[in-house]
Amino acid sequence: MAEGFVGGLRVCAPEPTLHLSALARLISETFWGGTEESTLATVGDALRPGGSYNWQGSRIGCMDDGAIATHAGLIDFRLRVGSQAQLHAAGLCAIFTVEAYRRRGWMRRTMNDLLTCLSPAGYDISLLYGIDDFYHHFDYRRAWPEHRFEVAIADLPAVRSVSLEGFEEQYPEAVVELSNRHQHARTGTVVREGGWFTKLVEDRGHLWRNAVGDVIGYVLTRLNDEQLLVTDHAGDADEVLGVIRQLMDSTDRQKVRLPSISPRCELAQRLRRMNSREIVQHQHNGGALVRLVNLHTTMQKLIPDLEVRLRESAWSDWNGHLRLDNDEQSVDLQIAAGRVAVAASTDSTPHEVNGPGLAQLVIGTDDVGSLVEEGGLAVHGDGARLAEVMLPMQHPSMPEPDHF
Repeated sequence: MAEGFVGGLRVCAPEPTLHLSALARLISETFWGGTEESTLATVGDALRPGGSYNWQGSRIGCMDDGAIATHAGLIDFRLRVGSQAQLHAAGLCAIFTVEAYRRRGWMRRTMNDLLTCLSPAGYDISLLYGIDDFYHHFDYRRAWPEHRFEVAIADLPAVRSVSLEGFEEQYPEAVVELSNRHQHARTGTVVREGGWFTKLVEDRGHLWRNAVGDVIGYVLTRLNDEQLLVTDHAGDADEVLGVIRQLMDSTDRQKVRLPSISPRCELAQRLRRMNSREIVQHQHNGGALVRLVNLHTTMQKLIPDLEVRLRESAWSDWNGHLRLDNDEQSVDLQIAAGRVAVAASTDSTPHEVNGPGLAQLVIGTDDVGSLVEEGGLAVHGDGARLAEVMLPMQHPSMPEPDHF
């Protein structure tokens, strides 16, 4: 068991046999507001060994009597970036300090112990959903805003009803496969596999099939006061809208809200051509946050996209070295004849992109010019032009069921 003593607090990896029950109770109290049996069961299931929760990589801070004072959870997943790359991502979750032990700096120590172990464990990047103005202390920066739409039932097309099949508790394998096809090449989405995205908690699923029985669409829904919430979807945009209208009729809802929708997906584009309300919620340093773990391995996985973008641009014949430096790590992109190689930084080069905003540039939070204007990046030589071509804005987004 990895552990260390910091300021009277023992920081260590939790162990299922010793800590699962206590963690489930503390997480339920902190984030769910109670310890009802159903809540404890849901949280306990999320923590089960063999699932997405990484027991060895997570950290707790314990008192002398074994009581848990802090917790920073770690989950494993693959994050899509661009059209081809899948980064090994460390998702931080259920981060809390028990109220009696707050304002002692113990969470900083717990987090630092966890973060130190990420690169040796093979992670490329880290994400978390966090409160405002705290996680910048750990070099996390805003990853993307939340896009959501609201539509009144009167503005939805009235179409012929389709035969829907409901599903609860478990996602059918065909739905998981369809969701992965639907989200292919969409930056910010999770590759749903290996126990990820297999259980519904609050949502209810509805799928439909084509004439030969293949699943061709689904929506995940939740009832919220007078609104129908659609938390995820896949399928033809007009068919999805028709199913939403059908479900609103059957549940007597007059409005539908679609949270955390990809701004570039077919459904979002369709909604912009209708009567609808689009809301974009920005946070300076909260919500979805990103941190680079290993710049070299990240850029190595991005090479196929970098080369395609470069070859299709006016800079396809550029040769030289472009240095990327986030103040903690640096690499050189060696560019020649449209090919890109990643190497350790050695010789000096006049072409550079530097600064803590490099994590945002890598996932396409904003374009390089906006990040420079914000103060997160500095560019030298041909750095700005090459970054515009090879690391463009990508409008990343993650569907609500994948939030952690």
